[in-house]
Amino acid sequence: MKCIFCENINNAKSIEHIVPESFGNKNYTLEKGAVCDKCNNSFSHFEGKALTNSVFVMERCLFGLATKKGKPVKGKINDLVVEADSEFQKNIVTFKSVDQNNVKLIDKKTGAMAITVETFDKSESAVSKLLLTMGLESLYKSQKGLYEKYDFSELRDYIINSNRIDWPFVDSLFTMPNFKSIPTFHDKHLLNKAHCKLQFREYNKNTLLFKFIYGGVEMMINLLNRNLEWIMEQNFTKSNSALHPEHYRKKIKTMGNNEYKK
Repeated sequence: MKCIFCENINNAKSIEHIVPESFGNKNYTLEKGAVCDKCNNSFSHFEGKALTNSVFVMERCLFGLATKKGKPVKGKINDLVVEADSEFQKNIVTFKSVDQNNVKLIDKKTGAMAITVETFDKSESAVSKLLLTMGLESLYKSQKGLYEKYDFSELRDYIINSNRIDWPFVDSLFTMPNFKSIPTFHDKHLLNKAHCKLQFREYNKNTLLFKFIYGGVEMMINLLNRNLEWIMEQNFTKSNSALHPEHYRKKIKTMGNNEYKK
C-alpha cells in the first residue's frame, strides 16, 4: 500500500489515529499502510510538542484525560506547569511555577484570581504540522473526492521535512460560515463525544481550509499552500484571532495588498 505522505509502498504494522489518542480519539483511524511506519514514527516529535506545550494541554487537563501510560495529563507552556487532576476529575487543573505577571486578582472578597496562559511555547510549527496531518488523513478517510481533487504536494514536502518553511495557521473564535464536517455519521458522532470536530471549506481553487475544534480551542489552516490571501481577506489579524507563527503577522503588516501571495 502507498503511504499518503511519502508515497512509498509499505507494509506498515502500526495503525494511524487521525486525531491523536491523547485527544481522546480511540476509533477514528486509518487502515494499516495508509501511513507508513517511518512517517508514523516521525510524527511523534511534533505531535508530542503540540499536545504538551500549547493551549491543547489546558483542554486535555480540563477534560480529565489520561496519557497513553494511564497518567494524568501534564504539560508546560513557557515556565507555567499545567497538570490535570490526579483522580482524572474534569475541570480541575493545577498550576505550578506561576509568575505574578500571569495572575490577576478579580475578586478581593473571595480571593478569586485569573491566570493568563500563553497559547504556544515555541510550538507553532509543531501545531501546524499536527493540523496538516489531521487534515490530510481525515480527507483520505472520509472525503476521498476532495482528497483526489487537490494537489497536496506542498503539504507532503513540509511534513516529511523536504521544505521547512513555516506554515501559517490561525487560532480564532471568529465566525466563518460554510464549513462542513469531514467525518460522517458514526465517525462524526464518536469524535463529538471526544470534544473534537474536523471541518473543511473550499474557499477558492488555491485554498482548502481545514478547521480543528477541540473543546474551546479552534484552529484553521490552508491544506494546499502557505498563501496568506484568505487570512487577509477574512481580517484574521484583529483582536479576537491570531495568526501564527508571529513573523507572518509582521509580514502582513509590511506587505501591500498586491503582495500577499508567497
